[in-house]
Amino acid sequence: MQVLVLPENKDINYIKTVQEVKRFFADFERFRMITGLSKKPQLLRNGFLEEPQFAPVAFSARHNKEVILEARWLVEKYTEMLNQMDDLYRTILMECYVERKQDVAVMMDLPYEIAQFKRIKKRAVLEIATLMGILVRK
Repeated sequence: MQVLVLPENKDINYIKTVQEVKRFFADFERFRMITGLSKKPQLLRNGFLEEPQFAPVAFSARHNKEVILEARWLVEKYTEMLNQMDDLYRTILMECYVERKQDVAVMMDLPYEIAQFKRIKKRAVLEIATLMGILVRK
């Protein structure tokens, strides 16, 4: 597990960072669709995302081969980075931004109170934003 040094909270524009994280997960789903995978990645029983299994590139009327290969590379890298995160953070991010569940619904599945959950979710958002380089500063 890697140690991330996050900037001070006063230096971070959290609302815009959340918007960028939402955009990241939308792009991740779009890249998965381009490569021929299902739109939503599945969490395995051990808490990790499934490793992408790509079919051979055949003729595609919508996308050329270079676009598909580049999307595959991005899907592999994004999956690898998400799998390096803490299990709890990964679960919360997937439930909130891929499954699009409300915070209360996600919180019910976890043994945390609302304030604890909000703090954990904020840390998860800041960690993924830092890893992906999409952290927005004031």
